[in-house]
Amino acid sequence: MQVIRKEQIVEIQREVEVLVVGGGPAGIGASIAAARQGRKVLLLEKRGFLGGNITACYVEGCNYFLRGTPFHSEGIYAEIEKKCLEKYGNSSIRINKENNFDSEYLKIFLDEFMKENRVDLLLHSFVNEVIMNEDRIEAVIIQTKNGPVAVKAEVIIDTTGDGDVAFSAGIPYEQGRDKDGLCQPGTVSVRVVGADVRKLTENGDRLGEITKEFRKDYRDGKIKLSCKRQDIPFGRLTKAGLISYVNYPCAYGLDPTKSEDLTKGEIECRQYIKEIVSYLKSHYEELKDIEIASIAPEIGFRDSRRIVGLHKMTIEEMEAQTHYEDTIAVFPRFYDMLSPDAVMDGDETVKGRGYKGYIYEPIRDECTFEVPYRSLVPVKVKNLLVAGRCISADHVAECGIRAISLCMMTGEAAGVAAGLAVEDKKTMAEVDVKELQKRLRKCNINIPE
Repeated sequence: MQVIRKEQIVEIQREVEVLVVGGGPAGIGASIAAARQGRKVLLLEKRGFLGGNITACYVEGCNYFLRGTPFHSEGIYAEIEKKCLEKYGNSSIRINKENNFDSEYLKIFLDEFMKENRVDLLLHSFVNEVIMNEDRIEAVIIQTKNGPVAVKAEVIIDTTGDGDVAFSAGIPYEQGRDKDGLCQPGTVSVRVVGADVRKLTENGDRLGEITKEFRKDYRDGKIKLSCKRQDIPFGRLTKAGLISYVNYPCAYGLDPTKSEDLTKGEIECRQYIKEIVSYLKSHYEELKDIEIASIAPEIGFRDSRRIVGLHKMTIEEMEAQTHYEDTIAVFPRFYDMLSPDAVMDGDETVKGRGYKGYIYEPIRDECTFEVPYRSLVPVKVKNLLVAGRCISADHVAECGIRAISLCMMTGEAAGVAAGLAVEDKKTMAEVDVKELQKRLRKCNINIPE
């Protein structure tokens, strides 16, 4: 059975120079950077707040892996990190979580930050159709409460994480690992209140010890919970006894681009949350009085679509610390990947595509990898860029690229590039890369000469 969709004329209600779709880290970086290039910018976000996984999934410790290394935050991310902490502080009393965002205050800060930088913001809006004119996006159709609205822009930057705009524009893409297309599991985080703060802090970091104990007991077969994940990382602990980012419930075998799978994952993970909270209450004296304070607004994913761009980054290039003439970001070599098929005890191998199990490789010495501008430029469409986790890369390389602060850096590069394209009336592939690099260096992005 079929239905016939009637043709509909949609009036263009907004015209901007740069349209950024997706208000997560990449979208924040892109919109701010483009606005600072003097461009008229509109940022669209499907939720009622900005921040992406930081705020929607409680991933507040974005750069925890930089602690004790030679590396530090760069560009707009470093600016936000500094200003937000100065203005709203950090309620965490865990020594190793002192730079974590309080995601609720981050929401407020980002509202203010967008206004200060003259970024026009539209929440509760998502792109459901792309209007093509040969090899350019002529307009996008936004679904709003009062019907479809058309927006026209000279440059569009897709920062949706899932490459939604690129997909709608017909850009080819890859998804999941090579052999079967499976993505990493979806996760729903939880906040609990009622923890015994004194007992958790009087003799060091007790939450860190509980994490280690849980992992050992799981591997020894002592824990009989439904979820296949064997780790329970905790985030912030406040003086009020709130623990944020209990990142344990994982649903495997899901396609992040299918509503049916998203529905299944949300429901499945809430059952895991019920189980893990009950387990913690019954097994740890310090947590016996905890209760669920909130469940993250949505399930979070570590990977989905990756667009086909002018250059595909590979894990071999990252391991070789390959230098590119069009580098737009340099990042510490760090990998964190949950196995798509729930094989938790793997060989921790990142080389090639034959990885097995959970991959976690912390920063070693001063090893880094570079990101080329060409990986942000999709094939086929001339006025479109992507930034964030959906850039052109293989599945294993993506587990390093998806780091939140790096997503903001690729977004910042995309925003500056969009500004240059508008300024010089060039396509995204024709952008003067040397000038792009020069401007990024002025934004405190570390790019080799």
